[in-house]
Amino acid sequence: MMTKIVLEDKGQDLLWLRVNEGGLVEEAGPFQNEIWKGSYIPIWLVRVGQLLPIHHYPHIIHGFLKYKVKSIKKEQ
Repeated sequence: MMTKIVLEDKGQDLLWLRVNEGGLVEEAGPFQNEIWKGSYIPIWLVRVGQLLPIHHYPHIIHGFLKYKVKSIKKEQ
């Protein structure tokens, strides 16, 4: 089971992330997949309307993206 997290669109290259049950980003898009794949998102903390918590060592350690979560959907 995957979770698709969609971010608000403010002209950035990253608009969505597909996260597995363990919180690892398996795919990101529409651009920058190679940058964000393998990042960790504490999925239980993600809330619509709030900034996205993310850990992407060594660049982001227990940080947040500057874009709010627009939607969260479970996918098969």
